[in-house]
Amino acid sequence: MTRFFEVTGRDGPARIGRLRLKETVETPAIISKDAIVSVGPIWAFSSIEEALKASASLSEEGGRIFIGPHVAVPLSIEPPFTVPLIPTDGPSGIVVHPLAEGRPPASDICVIEAAGSLRNPRELVGAITKIRGETPPDSALYAPALATPSNLALLIYLGVDLVDGARVEVDGLLGIYHLRDGVWPVEELKELPCRCGFCRAMERYGADSNLIAEHNLLKLEEELFVVRQMIRTGTIREYVERQVRVTPEQTTALRLLDQEHEYLERRTPVSRRSAIYANCAESLQRVEVTRFARRVLERYRAPEGDVLLLLPCSARKPYSTSRSHRLFAMALGGTRRKLAELILTSPLALVPRELEEVYPAASYDVPVTGRWDLEERDWITSCLDRYLERNPYQRIIAHLNGELWEMVEEHGIDAVYTGGGTGGDALKELKEAAAEATRDAKVLPGYSIRRFSALADYHFGRGAGGALLAGDVKVKGRELQSDDMTALAALTPNGTIALSLEGARRLLPLGGYIVEIGDFLPRGDVLAPGVVGADDQIRPGDEVMVRGEAAFGVGRARMSGWEMVESTRGIAVELRHVEKV
Repeated sequence: MTRFFEVTGRDGPARIGRLRLKETVETPAIISKDAIVSVGPIWAFSSIEEALKASASLSEEGGRIFIGPHVAVPLSIEPPFTVPLIPTDGPSGIVVHPLAEGRPPASDICVIEAAGSLRNPRELVGAITKIRGETPPDSALYAPALATPSNLALLIYLGVDLVDGARVEVDGLLGIYHLRDGVWPVEELKELPCRCGFCRAMERYGADSNLIAEHNLLKLEEELFVVRQMIRTGTIREYVERQVRVTPEQTTALRLLDQEHEYLERRTPVSRRSAIYANCAESLQRVEVTRFARRVLERYRAPEGDVLLLLPCSARKPYSTSRSHRLFAMALGGTRRKLAELILTSPLALVPRELEEVYPAASYDVPVTGRWDLEERDWITSCLDRYLERNPYQRIIAHLNGELWEMVEEHGIDAVYTGGGTGGDALKELKEAAAEATRDAKVLPGYSIRRFSALADYHFGRGAGGALLAGDVKVKGRELQSDDMTALAALTPNGTIALSLEGARRLLPLGGYIVEIGDFLPRGDVLAPGVVGADDQIRPGDEVMVRGEAAFGVGRARMSGWEMVESTRGIAVELRHVEKV
């Protein structure tokens, strides 16, 4: 059981936490050698008994991380055996080799063996994702002798919680000068690009290895503060996409990490307060992008209409608040009641009108050039093919222009192409095409009802919309009500729906997004130790139902379902409503 480390915030695999030493340390953190008591390699002792005896004396030192004896072998060699965790009254750590088989015992800190040798991108990503996936979620991951100012953001995004200054300190003593933007031998620098006190001293008195080491440690610490802030604001992914451009190896590592989709998806929240900036090719592989597209294609149930309207995206989000989409709406007039609307965009591919307020559709931005590269073309057309296969329409109107028009038409989509744009002639053509296509088309259910149904399916799975909206229901403002005016759900500002207890009861038979707790009535938030079971598909930010022998409630998940079950500390669910049963 872990007792001295608790995760308090998450942004993908990157985490904010608290590690209780002599003083509480906020993670991610740089650990000094004074904070660790290590027995050392077991080879240094004549017998295991001698190693355990040494451990017993050292483990009594409180307030520091105790690391027991371990089997020290190179990165390429699988350890022949492992040493069990030594129980202590303080924070304990265990050394885990990337090639070791089986799950390591639960400890406060998991130390990566030979981490300083992880320079190959494939080995780096493989080692960290393997060990992070095998250790308890409330165990801190420590990568010694690996961090630099330029790679720290990537390491934290991979899942590392603790680093040290060993590598940059040794480099400094060897005359190697570190910055966030790279590394150079100090003698190759005609001028020092930093204004810190150590660099000013070197300008005055000449290069000195101790001053270079101090400078390197300062730059590592500054970068740590930046990375923490990026996690707090939900922008660590954007920062990493920018920072990995420092070296090809880091860019390679990020691309390899994106191939570990399950590892990332299990740790990525369903919504953030920040906007997504899709500035590079790697943005197409972001979990938020692929998850949204998958839910649109697999969960979203399109309105059963006869006519589909394809529209371009807009710079302003949600799209319906933009000038272009307001003009489209005015031109369409009453025909919108018979049209299913689908917006084509990069990187999200397809955004049904009913889901335009969902994260990340309502909060993303992308460089706009009017040009679509091959990856974007393949992504959008493949998603469109799957969408139309699942949701066939008798007629399609494509109000698209430029390369987007060419892309869809060349792909063979049979549609009436109106040329796109917001000019008078373009809007007239759109109006006429819509009038003709909807002449004998069926009228769709009201937009407010469609939106609640779409959101329920999107967040809780296909069929949730039908369950939540069963019987006579109506929408009053942003609230869904039953025929007797009982509240079922409400729209939230970030595009999700907040269930009432009655609405949650309607979704219970579907069996998803349920957190099982023990026989108690929560008086506040549900903590992880009180969770006895949770749906594996729950992610941070999901609306969940909480069920126990003594209580039934609804709230927001603070951690993934699998994490709730495996954690021994932390808030699992922020409860909004609860009642005794």
